[in-house]
Amino acid sequence: MKKQLLQLIRTLKQADSPMTSSSLANHLNVSPRSVKSYIQEINQTLPDTILSSQKGYTIDVTKADELLSESKSAIPQTSEERVAYIINNLIKRGMINAYDLCDEMFIAYSTMKADLVEVRKILKKGDLQLINQNDTLMVTGLEKNKRKLLSSLLYSESRNNFVNYEKMSSSFEGIDVMFIKNTIQEVFEKHHYFINDYSLENLILHSAITIDRIRNGYATTDTGKVPSMLRSHEYELAHDIIERLEEKFQLRFNEIEVAEFTMLILSRASNLDYETVTVDNVRQYVGEEIYQLADKIVKDFGAYFYIDLSQPEFFVRFCLHIKNLLVRSSSGYFSKNPLTSTIKQNCPLIYDAAVNSARIIQEKTGINLNDDEIAYIAFHIGGALDLQSSLSNKLTVTIFCPGYYNLNNRLSDAIGKRFSDDLIIADILTQEEDLDRVQSDLIISTLPTDRRISVPFVEVSPIIKEADLELIKNKISEIRKNKKKEIFREHLSALIKEELFEVCDVSFSKEETIHQMAEKLKELDYVGDAFEMDVLERDSISSTAFDAFAIPHAMKMHEKKTGINIRICKSQIEWDENEVKLVMMLCFNRNDRYLFNELFEPISMILIDPDNFNEVLKAKTAQEFINILSDKIS
Repeated sequence: MKKQLLQLIRTLKQADSPMTSSSLANHLNVSPRSVKSYIQEINQTLPDTILSSQKGYTIDVTKADELLSESKSAIPQTSEERVAYIINNLIKRGMINAYDLCDEMFIAYSTMKADLVEVRKILKKGDLQLINQNDTLMVTGLEKNKRKLLSSLLYSESRNNFVNYEKMSSSFEGIDVMFIKNTIQEVFEKHHYFINDYSLENLILHSAITIDRIRNGYATTDTGKVPSMLRSHEYELAHDIIERLEEKFQLRFNEIEVAEFTMLILSRASNLDYETVTVDNVRQYVGEEIYQLADKIVKDFGAYFYIDLSQPEFFVRFCLHIKNLLVRSSSGYFSKNPLTSTIKQNCPLIYDAAVNSARIIQEKTGINLNDDEIAYIAFHIGGALDLQSSLSNKLTVTIFCPGYYNLNNRLSDAIGKRFSDDLIIADILTQEEDLDRVQSDLIISTLPTDRRISVPFVEVSPIIKEADLELIKNKISEIRKNKKKEIFREHLSALIKEELFEVCDVSFSKEETIHQMAEKLKELDYVGDAFEMDVLERDSISSTAFDAFAIPHAMKMHEKKTGINIRICKSQIEWDENEVKLVMMLCFNRNDRYLFNELFEPISMILIDPDNFNEVLKAKTAQEFINILSDKIS
């Protein structure tokens, strides 16, 4: 809850008699109009918390305590949480008074000073600096680096704290989450459909939220038409699940809720069917206004955090959520969210990002969202981040297995258990022609195929054996190696240009070589006047030569552009105690400093091998040089 709202609640709670809007405005140093807006927002969060009479405003103490108790969950409790809170707010707000920050977190100044030590370390890693001028704190550095740091904090938060089955069970009192899970899995198997773990978890949470809303009288009041893209088979699948849920929890889903449940099942992009719910046809269903609003939120999030949330599965789900949110608001109510305190406590940065989304909704529609509705938005954002984090560390696999469900799930279970840290099972196909459309990192098949498939392919037995698992393990290793090689090649291609590559027949000294190569970088506007001296200073501290090659560079990485200047020498250069035949002069812009660590060590390890080195010396062009180095990466 916003700081102003909490101040208003505390003020009324401590008051001995009713307070007018004017007296509250003077106390809070805001306008009477703002006071009325705050009161309206508080009562939307928890109805009848603040009561109005001719004498002024009074507060229900029990409800006030409930709101104040919930708000404490958003206050960072540990040093780690405070550090993230400080960084987020410094970047977001520009500058903050140190004592105001202490008040917000309810800590002593000495405690915050200790936290600022860690804040400085984290900022330094991201090429940022903490400035403290007369107890006014601010962060200096490139805006790009600030956003990158925020995105890393968001990803870290989603990985460590986001909603799982255990949290769902504890949050939704009286709702058997495992029954929902088992029901969905049984019905999918009955209809010969596959759902991966991440989509399953999302569908379970959606089901629990819907059940909780219906139980509390918040069923959707939308009277729109059932989407035309829903076909009978998928509709039957959704009905099958819902009928079991209705019987178990003694409630009824209306037709629009059934239709949207069906759309959520089909919104797994192309996994279940390649021509089902897409971003385009969901646009037709939710309408242009809602589509544009969701698009604005996603783009704004991407511009601020450098994180792309435009994937079809997320966007379809998010459009449906915004549509239902606006329907609820038009009916004059917002639903209670049992996950609010959990998300605010465990994922404050994600929640804060959702607050910004709520601001966009307010600007476009005039609707002020309460904490519960903001928490629902946070759930959608956090779920997408959690999935992105998992996908960045794992390979996606599609299983091709005709008659899959006759194998009693043994194949996917065996693969899932053995390679849980390496693979995400994205889909299971039973028709060979569907292999042409696969976009996974790997296909595991129980049958050979004559089709021309660009995706790496492994054939295994229907009843998987240890030898099959070994084949999969080796293929995973091969794919990862190729990915690493491709990333390495992309980095080299971005930094090594033909104008920065030369084969030199004439022999020069070390100093002459450094001067000539630095001058070329200067002529091409990569570096400034001080670069050559910086390179010489670095080399004087410790030689940059390794056996027969040298990698001269400056200690400070603040050049105009990032590049690698290559010189292959026919004659040896006396470089301190070494005789060098290859020089790679590095220059880095501060925004690309991370590339130094990603390139310096692997290049050195490749060239230290005599066979590799001799092969590299044969390169006649920059592209040949890049190809030879890339092929040697392990």
